[in-house]
Amino acid sequence: MKRVFIVASTEFLAIVKTKGFLIGILVVPVIMVIMGSLARMRGDGDTDDRRVAVIDRTGVLYDTLVAAADERNAKTGGGDAHTSPHFVLERAGGSDADGSSAIALSQRVRDKNLFAFVDIPANVMDPGGTEPGQVNYYTQSPSYTPLPQWLGTTLERAITARRFEALAIDPAKAASLTRPTRIATLDLFERRPDGTVVAARRVSQVQTVLLPLALMYLVFMAVMTSAPQLLTAVIEEKMSRVSEVLIASIPPLHLMAGKLIGVAGVSIALASMYLGGGVYAALTTGFFDLVRPALIGWAFVYLVCAVMIFGSLFIAIGSACSDLKDSQAMMQPVMLFLALPVLMSTFVLRAPNSPLAVGLSMFPPATPFLMLVRLALTPAPPMWQVALSLVLTAGTAALFVWAAGKVFRIGLLMQGKPPNLPELLRWIRQ
Repeated sequence: MKRVFIVASTEFLAIVKTKGFLIGILVVPVIMVIMGSLARMRGDGDTDDRRVAVIDRTGVLYDTLVAAADERNAKTGGGDAHTSPHFVLERAGGSDADGSSAIALSQRVRDKNLFAFVDIPANVMDPGGTEPGQVNYYTQSPSYTPLPQWLGTTLERAITARRFEALAIDPAKAASLTRPTRIATLDLFERRPDGTVVAARRVSQVQTVLLPLALMYLVFMAVMTSAPQLLTAVIEEKMSRVSEVLIASIPPLHLMAGKLIGVAGVSIALASMYLGGGVYAALTTGFFDLVRPALIGWAFVYLVCAVMIFGSLFIAIGSACSDLKDSQAMMQPVMLFLALPVLMSTFVLRAPNSPLAVGLSMFPPATPFLMLVRLALTPAPPMWQVALSLVLTAGTAALFVWAAGKVFRIGLLMQGKPPNLPELLRWIRQ
């Protein structure tokens, strides 16, 4: 066992001392700080005015739009100090039957004299009886959404007011009748042993979405940062013939176990750094409920299982191949299984107790990621599901390590063409 831990410590230090590892540790916090700073900045750096031509076939909505645009522009500031684009409206005619007006406006948009133009049909304010017309928004930049969103909101408010006026309904009563209803999400009431009642508390999006995703991506990043390096290390040792020297002094299975333990140590160290930063951020911002020691413990347990599963796969691929080019095709299925939980996490977030979510969280390659998501949600999965998932994952990890040991023992000394799947299966059965 002493040699195993020597290999593990050597592998651990070889990874953590590299510049890439140190840069990787710093990149994520730096990106998060930059994104947080950008989110707190006013505006998005876009201050170019948006000139819009309005074809108002109703004859009454254009003035309302201009007044709303002036009010909005005043709030964003004047001159060079405004923090977001001003919307500048101009009236345009659209009564021609041959469509020449629309063609002319389209050409002005192409020439950058206009950003867009809007066609408001005459029957858009009909309170009933006939199908209301559709407001058409024409632009060369459909990805820019603030302008059509503002137009839609402003027109909806103005058209609704006009419809109530047509039905002789008091505008004040109309505003009261159309006031939106807000829904707040809270947890449940609770009665303490002394008889006092604990009121329900508001549930934040941080607790319901951000925490599960953050834990899943933490395990994913820790595995992606460390496990693939096993493949590179094994291939480099084969190419330089260092592996022949190593197995002369230590059994292949012990060598592989040391490498896996070293990589697991790297993953735990990386996860500890990020979790420590996350706990500090939660405590300093008042999200005390997010700091759950049991959940942190489960994160480390599933992280070790994930490293054992995928680390053994990468070791097996590295020992079966003689260079990095040969390993690319064999890596693709492993990377697919590694990315699958991230792609399926949306279904688990929407319905964590659905048959699909339960089945995915019991599928061992995805269990370390998706069961952790379910554990971070409320209500948590039943303990029998957690225990069963842990047994399945641990058993799968042991099976993968055993199979990888078989491949590692034979493939480490082989050179030339990499084996195909039947040959790999024959190595495992030997």
